[in-house]
Amino acid sequence: MASQVIRLPSPIFCLFRTGYVAVGIFFVLSGFILSYTYSLEKLWPPRQLVRFVIARLSRLYPVYCLGLLLMVPFVSLAGLGRKRVALINLALLQSWFPTLATSWNTPGWSLSNEAFFYCCFPFLGVVLWRLQGLGSLVGAGLLIWAAGMTVPLAALIAPVPGLGDAPATLMNLNTDLFMENLVKFNPLVHLSAFCVGIVAGRLYTELRDRDSRLLNRGYYLYIPAIVTELLILSKANYLPYPLVHDGLLTPLHALLVLGLALGGGTFARLVSLPPLVFLGNASYALYILHGPALHYMDRIVDRLAHRAPTGPVEMGLYVAGVVTVSALVFRFIESPSHQYLQSKLTSWLERARETKVLWYAGGAPNVE
Repeated sequence: MASQVIRLPSPIFCLFRTGYVAVGIFFVLSGFILSYTYSLEKLWPPRQLVRFVIARLSRLYPVYCLGLLLMVPFVSLAGLGRKRVALINLALLQSWFPTLATSWNTPGWSLSNEAFFYCCFPFLGVVLWRLQGLGSLVGAGLLIWAAGMTVPLAALIAPVPGLGDAPATLMNLNTDLFMENLVKFNPLVHLSAFCVGIVAGRLYTELRDRDSRLLNRGYYLYIPAIVTELLILSKANYLPYPLVHDGLLTPLHALLVLGLALGGGTFARLVSLPPLVFLGNASYALYILHGPALHYMDRIVDRLAHRAPTGPVEMGLYVAGVVTVSALVFRFIESPSHQYLQSKLTSWLERARETKVLWYAGGAPNVE
């Protein structure tokens, strides 16, 4: 399919080849939503920590495991189906091992990062939430972003062979080299984007509490952010890969998320339409399943036509198929399994707590 993209005009080609920046938006959005959803006024008690873990895992893990399961035939064929690799991927630890970061279902590296961010959130979030004042929040966000750019800058200056001298539009980088994958996938490298999202969430509450003029005028933020991002990415063939992949656009991502949260404008209303909200909810399944879907399509076309699926018809079928499958997975697997697991695990937590209280009181639990 890539051969069709290459024939596009240069700006469009660059935008297609830098679609990976959406992962950075995902990291910022994750920090923003969590900081908006959960109280960060003080450190959480253990019970709240457990509830948080239950809520997060029940939301992400079922579809993540489905993606791993669908990739089993291809992983085994590639010689990666070892128990150690399987356990590391199941435990969401693969991004800590540079040579294993993309060892199973490639998008899973970002979920490995997210798992680490979730562990940090109840503690880092409380610290960042103590920031007050618009100037302090903007300054802190920029400092966090600048700190997060030190690793990609080092990879550029050193440079890391095959990465520091690569353009941002080069997608087929060697994913077996230790230093390349350390720079690209390690959770510590991307933690700054998540923290900037938390700061943006705090900034949102400040603006809301002050009844800021930006309320319902978020287009003052998200329109310049979108235009600037598109302009930068349209020239991505002149930009270094490490900078674009590892957070160059994080401040613009934060402006985009904050502006849409503030609301106002045609675009904000458009993305709030029920069909688009539904597709947005299904985007996680789309992200996890698009890789396996491409593997299966490659295999089917190869069997039927003895060639790779490089034509526009195959591309259209692939996009329509993976969007449809993702919507169905969200509706009939992801959403029900999230509700079921959260309910069951929360009930188990309550029963365990009641049992503990009974034992401390000198009684014994009813085991009938």
